[in-house]
Amino acid sequence: MSVELRLSLFNFEAGGLQPDGTYDFAPLTQALLDEPHPDLLMLCEAKFWNARGRRPFHTAMAHLAEATGRPYVGELHTGALATAVIYDPRVLRLEAAEEPEFPDKRNLARFRLRADPGYRFQVFVEHWPYADPEQRLARARLLATFGISPIPTLIAGDTNSTSSGPHLPTRDWTTVPIGIRDHKGRHDDNGTWHADTRAVDRLIGTWDTTTGHRVNSAGFHHLAELDPHAPHPLPPTVNGPNGLHIDYILGNQALLSSTTVMPGSYRIHTPPSVDPTSWPSDHRRISCTLHIHPASTTPHDSNGHRA
Repeated sequence: MSVELRLSLFNFEAGGLQPDGTYDFAPLTQALLDEPHPDLLMLCEAKFWNARGRRPFHTAMAHLAEATGRPYVGELHTGALATAVIYDPRVLRLEAAEEPEFPDKRNLARFRLRADPGYRFQVFVEHWPYADPEQRLARARLLATFGISPIPTLIAGDTNSTSSGPHLPTRDWTTVPIGIRDHKGRHDDNGTWHADTRAVDRLIGTWDTTTGHRVNSAGFHHLAELDPHAPHPLPPTVNGPNGLHIDYILGNQALLSSTTVMPGSYRIHTPPSVDPTSWPSDHRRISCTLHIHPASTTPHDSNGHRA
């Protein structure tokens, strides 16, 4: 049996928080009106949603449910600028939420398929630091251990860094103010600036221009690179001029052993207007559909726990 799982990733600017302290969820529903409506939405920048008694979180889900007709529920992770998973409970069942006391369990949600309860997978929804490439690299090193996990694993989020490869957008780093140039850029020994790709490359591998493939992957793959009909070159995932491709959905080898990416489904939703006031966020929504071909059960992890 094959199960289709529709994914979306969206970095919702400031979680809809307005200067007067109120929240505006109209841009969120605007971004999710385009088909396909996700079975699983991985959301970044839930700003102060925990501090406000999770009311913004539940309000956001109510708005999405009304706009799409789906009975969304979800799990909000910890932090002032939290991430979250919002999902259709008719498709997925949440088995376990994050354990914030342990760094390798933060931002983690574990699911099973309703259509095939023996199939389980896990999702990290990440929002890496904007200005600190060393912290991003440290987080990538920690998550790299899941690349060889027998549990199907997704990592999705705003990595605030791009990866290597000629099919990815770049920018003229000399035009970036020196005070912030090293937030996403890095200079080599001769002083030339280029994108700092170390963190994402730590997970998916460095692009080898000779072979046209990645090498030294930790076991993760960029799902866009598995879709033969994905845009080439890949567009920026942020709006505005000189944008980089910094929002990713990655899958480990265990996921790909039971899953294929539906050709043509990997989409970066570009707003039709160049007017910033019409954009739902400073980032673009990403959507992708997986064909899951479950085995009878998903293996246990090294601690004897299921995903």
